Amino acid sequence: MSRLRRRAAVAALLLAAAGISAGCNKLKSKQEIKKGHEFAKSQQYQTALASYQEAFRLDPNEKKLHKAIGYAYMGMYQPGSKHPKDLEMAVKAIENLKIYVDAYPQDRKAREVILSLYLSTERFDEAVSFYQQMLQENPNDAKAMSSLASIYFKRGDFNGGVAWLEKRIAAEPPEVRPEVYHLIGAQAWDRSYNYLDLGPVERAQIVEQGLQALNKAVELRPDYFEAISYINLLYREKAKMETDPVKQQEYMATADQYRNQAIELRKKSMASRTPTPEPAG
Repeated sequence: MSRLRRRAAVAALLLAAAGISAGCNKLKSKQEIKKGHEFAKSQQYQTALASYQEAFRLDPNEKKLHKAIGYAYMGMYQPGSKHPKDLEMAVKAIENLKIYVDAYPQDRKAREVILSLYLSTERFDEAVSFYQQMLQENPNDAKAMSSLASIYFKRGDFNGGVAWLEKRIAAEPPEVRPEVYHLIGAQAWDRSYNYLDLGPVERAQIVEQGLQALNKAVELRPDYFEAISYINLLYREKAKMETDPVKQQEYMATADQYRNQAIELRKKSMASRTPTPEPAG
């Protein structure tokens, strides 16, 4: 019995020592995190990373540390750079932030940072998957739909982008829908004007899609001069494609009408925003 008591006492002492050690490590970890935050504030990201990594070594179960580590790697990444070192920083930032987000999925800002890294490193397939996951959680997430549309447009997939904007229109309240129709029209003009590799049939279809969307925008908001201005631009695109000189002149005349209408509406809008000056004296 005395031997059993001695063993029990030793085991209790070892457990107590382990608990004290774990407590000390947690305290030291918090101190390292504090140091890391100070370094990060002064944009000393490499030094901050060293402190965060030491904190993680001391307390490897603290999932929140992955957010700090991810941000430190992000701080060392040059957005848009294709240099292997920068891409490595971006990958490590994504890896750590994903671990954090898996533990704390409610942190939308951290998720948006991951998505920004996907986009800046042109990892479009992963970005699409991430947004689709967000839509599974919230099928009416208009921001996610808009971002998916942007990705498809960047890839050169005009119809894919329009499809997502049309889904966004269905999810948005009526007062927001003109802006989404305007986005479709603006993208149609960009596609027709800047992508010279388009065939005439596809270009004509895109221009018509854009005009239809912009006309809906103006129908819902008659003083929407930005949308009217893009109608002007798309009619100029129609004129460029037209081989019949008479129709070409008609399209240019229509474009001029919309341009003048947009200018007048803009003047009225600006005048209504200008405060009336107080009388002198």
